[in-house]
Amino acid sequence: MLKQTSPHRLLLALGLALSLAGWIACKPAAEKSGTAAATTESSDSSSSSAPASPTSSANTGATATSPGSPVDNAPLAVKDLPEVVAKVNGQTIKKGDLMQGAQVVQLRLAQMGRPAAPTGAFYRQVLNELIAITLLQQDAKAQGMAASEQEVQRQIDARKSSFPNEATYKKALAQGGVTEEMLRQQARDQISVQKYVQTKLVHDVNVTDQATRDFYDKNKEQIRTPERLHLRHILMVAAAKAPAAEKAKARQKAEALLKRLQAGEDFAKVAQESSEDLSTKPRGGDLGWIVRGQTVPPFDQAAFALTQPNELSAVVESPFGFHIIQLLERQQPAEVPYEQVKERLANMLKQQQAQKQVEARVRELRAKGKIEVFL
Repeated sequence: MLKQTSPHRLLLALGLALSLAGWIACKPAAEKSGTAAATTESSDSSSSSAPASPTSSANTGATATSPGSPVDNAPLAVKDLPEVVAKVNGQTIKKGDLMQGAQVVQLRLAQMGRPAAPTGAFYRQVLNELIAITLLQQDAKAQGMAASEQEVQRQIDARKSSFPNEATYKKALAQGGVTEEMLRQQARDQISVQKYVQTKLVHDVNVTDQATRDFYDKNKEQIRTPERLHLRHILMVAAAKAPAAEKAKARQKAEALLKRLQAGEDFAKVAQESSEDLSTKPRGGDLGWIVRGQTVPPFDQAAFALTQPNELSAVVESPFGFHIIQLLERQQPAEVPYEQVKERLANMLKQQQAQKQVEARVRELRAKGKIEVFL
């Protein structure tokens, strides 16, 4: 379901997600344990060093607070936020814009295992990013960057394609209090900023083969595939807050199945007959390959304690219920050949350069603009 929001707020949330790569980085890649290794999984996971914020200029119009002060690090209630949190060359950023931006950041950081508390410092950092995006939006308009109706229509059509039919799409818009014209305006704003960034700021970004190779050689020890396991499991479902009697019954079922497996019955057959994990049951409980941290902690700990092919775990309780885990195969960490990661590394380095150029432009716009912050 679409939440009720303005085109301006939608643009800020989308733009904020794009700016996170530079914001969340706090150390150079070569200093981060596992940073280069992450490039073997996803180029989005590898970010470079960057300034604390592209919008950290003192031109704020607000009283500065030390980032380490108790006030800044204390939780800040939504009710204590002003209705207008900033003005950028006269354009307001409202509390609702800040809250939606904060939700985007919190979701992204949570997905990376870095949950963020809603403190004053957190909200101010998100607000800095919203100010940066607003400045870029204003500059794009001033430089005549505009989306064609064909481009806008393509984006609207792409949004519609995520719904099964036109009626469902229109119902979702109505429930969210959003009109299609609002979505069109949001698309125009987003496309114009994308054009502006690509044509005015990062069009000359280039990374040589030698630079990519040098980065690989410097970080070779970190560019490794992680240890991973090929597993099967059987699950007896029991919710974490289920009554004790219900959980005891589920555990008894799992214990009985474990005895059958220990007596020599085929794991895949037992899983197909008895597992309550409907997604893996047809595959005989096959979970495929997993790496550390990919599953919930009790399951993760029990799985990585297995050492021999076909070894069975004891019954393991997790928030989903009671599992029996079987190890099929283990792969140790291994160095990744340069040719296999060359393209991803080059893209990562290009993203780093582009981020620096965008940050530099934001600093210029902020220095000559009128920024008022009320948070």
